[in-house]
Amino acid sequence: MTLLTGKMALEALYAEVENPEVARSSYWEHEIQNVRMTADGQLQGKSVLGSVSTKRGLFYSAAHWILQAPFRHMGRHLKDFPECQRLGRLVARRQGRQFTHDMVRQTLSLAVIRQHADITSEGSCNLIIGDGYGVMTSLIMLASPLRKAIAVNLTRSLLLDLIYIGKAVPDAGLALVRNPEDLAQALERPDISLIAVQADNAPMIENAPIGIAVNVHSMQEMDPPVIEGYFRILRANAADRTLFYCCNKRVKKLMDGTEARFDSYPWHADDEILVDDISPWSQLFYSKTPPFWHPRGTGDMATRHRLAYLHRENL
Repeated sequence: MTLLTGKMALEALYAEVENPEVARSSYWEHEIQNVRMTADGQLQGKSVLGSVSTKRGLFYSAAHWILQAPFRHMGRHLKDFPECQRLGRLVARRQGRQFTHDMVRQTLSLAVIRQHADITSEGSCNLIIGDGYGVMTSLIMLASPLRKAIAVNLTRSLLLDLIYIGKAVPDAGLALVRNPEDLAQALERPDISLIAVQADNAPMIENAPIGIAVNVHSMQEMDPPVIEGYFRILRANAADRTLFYCCNKRVKKLMDGTEARFDSYPWHADDEILVDDISPWSQLFYSKTPPFWHPRGTGDMATRHRLAYLHRENL
């Protein structure tokens, strides 16, 4: 079967946005009930997939710049933060959106990864698990143009990711893979730089060499068996070793009462941990309401981030 690329890949995903998915947790089953997606990626109804602010006038841009001062201060010790922020602003401009708090958080996370790893050289693939509007994938593709990026997400979210990645990285060659043969072909083709995988097909990613994997604020919305499945992929994929950046709430209760606990993710005692702390930029948000800067979540509601080379396992 011919590999689905470009527009054909997007059309194939759109045809399946209403299909049930095994990887969809009770959180997502509940939240997507009142959301519909058009073929061009527009969302109708209350969306939990994030939001895009198109208010880009001088006043709004200046206000965001001022309100983001604490976040720039947080990044002062990260050597690549200025470059990551430049890329973030480029992504925002190309996507036709404001550079908001959500985006500055992503640039800080990318700066943490770059503080400890070289992602600019040619090498294994970068995996982004559960992106939002393709921001992190776009950032990594711009920061690491010599490596292929693999984006995995639920079908509806994946389509949205790909549409916005296409705006931010317009020359990206896209392929949607649905089986190991597709994946092998996409990995070999020099014209393919972005490989899309639906969450239910995630196990096949084990066949790819994953040098760096990133998950920001979406494992907390998965059922524990799905989380375990991603760790299994990361520990047994084709790369010699895999660096994983994970940033999620310490505890999040899903609609059916299931709890996703950061400490209960299948970490291993032999993981080589480089960063392990509460994520400072996830603990603060800003608004137009005085006092403008507001704390977000403490205790179990706090967001933790960890960067670690994962212990290899023959699974």
